[in-house]
Amino acid sequence: MGSLQELETLLRRKDEKIKELQKLLEEKECKIQELRSQLDKFQSVLPATVRPLLNGPRKQRAQGISAEPQNLRTIQELTKKTFRKHSKNNR
Repeated sequence: MGSLQELETLLRRKDEKIKELQKLLEEKECKIQELRSQLDKFQSVLPATVRPLLNGPRKQRAQGISAEPQNLRTIQELTKKTFRKHSKNNR
């Protein structure tokens, strides 16, 4: 085994290495935070048409069809037809 001085020197080196690694870790965490902030900023500026291409679609949306009556006769029938009225329930 080493002497007490050798153990103290070894312990001091380990402490210095730990401090160095902690400082490096802190710098990298700050850089990650900065890059995330920039990414959020850039994504907010991108047009909506480009964003789905980058990330893929967030969710599938159903497509609906909105159509008007096909002919004039149908429109005339609808305007003459009386529809039943339903009263609202008082809550």
